[in-house]
Amino acid sequence: MGTNDFFQDEHTSVLQKLVKEIVNDPKTYLGAKYIPSVALPVRRIRTEVIEASGGLTLEHMIGADPRTIQSFGTRVQEFEPPAYRESIRYDENKLLYLRELGQNDYSKRGIRQYIDLDVDRLNRRLEARIEKQRWDAIFTGGFTYLGKTFSYGIPSQNRVTPSALWSLDGINANNSANPIQDLRYWLLGGYSTFRKYKPTKIVMNPNTARWIMDNANVQSLIKTYFSAENFGAYDLGKVLQMLLPGLPPLEIYSGWYQTESLSGSQLVVSDAVFMIGDGLIYFEIATPGGEAMGEYVQGINIASGTFDNPGYGKFLVIEDNTAPGTRGGPKNGFIDIVAGVNGGVKLDRPFDILTAKVS
Repeated sequence: MGTNDFFQDEHTSVLQKLVKEIVNDPKTYLGAKYIPSVALPVRRIRTEVIEASGGLTLEHMIGADPRTIQSFGTRVQEFEPPAYRESIRYDENKLLYLRELGQNDYSKRGIRQYIDLDVDRLNRRLEARIEKQRWDAIFTGGFTYLGKTFSYGIPSQNRVTPSALWSLDGINANNSANPIQDLRYWLLGGYSTFRKYKPTKIVMNPNTARWIMDNANVQSLIKTYFSAENFGAYDLGKVLQMLLPGLPPLEIYSGWYQTESLSGSQLVVSDAVFMIGDGLIYFEIATPGGEAMGEYVQGINIASGTFDNPGYGKFLVIEDNTAPGTRGGPKNGFIDIVAGVNGGVKLDRPFDILTAKVS
């Protein structure tokens, strides 16, 4: 018997295991910390903001009337949130002949297993869309939907850039850059726009963190300040805090998503794309009362309610059209799974979003 004989079609085959691909895990998404999801029975989303106030009390001459200053100001932002929806259909052929995956007994029907897996698939896609919208709002300052763009009004001076880009090609560190010097300037009093804030965390993806550690200037500082014996691990968060005492902690966020396309009848997925893009940094700050930067408002929908009493929030509906009297049965039965959300990001504190673009 040759070495390849076991792989020929005429031999008996045994299914040993059911293998699932690695998938994104919504429980690991960090964006919900800054822009949590809320379900509200509304169509239009409105934010009313009390304008920032400051200044110094004016000089006064005893016996004279005090000079009058203007009261605080307010502004309102309002928009209709975008809508996201998709479905998976099981036609009669699938309903009748799908077998249970991972089983050698082909007589075991698998339709319920398939529906469970596709419910999970649609939910993951929806949560990935919501998470991407959160970070898009933070880093782009708005969103685009059906060709129209909405801006939240993040001040341009709230996004900083380095003295030299940390990477020129998106792969390798730029050794002409000095990330330590840039972080010290931005966060330790050098950059005037950031002075009123108390940064509590630096958030970036693994690629951006790698550019810091691979940078020749950073490596030189490590070798100058630390011996291999007492700092052999070179944990980047510890390095930054030891080189720059008072710097907030570093969080490396690896949340990701994939895009999909069809090649014939084969579903093809892209490489993982980080939710926070390469070269983008978010500076978490302390806010009054620990308020979030905003909310992802999930509004009303008809899919999980009625026209008299619409549902609201994220929805996932299984519509059985196989029985007599339904849209399909008994002539041409089918089942639809529909998932979506009519919702979008409401940034309550756009003037407090601090970011950097370093590549």
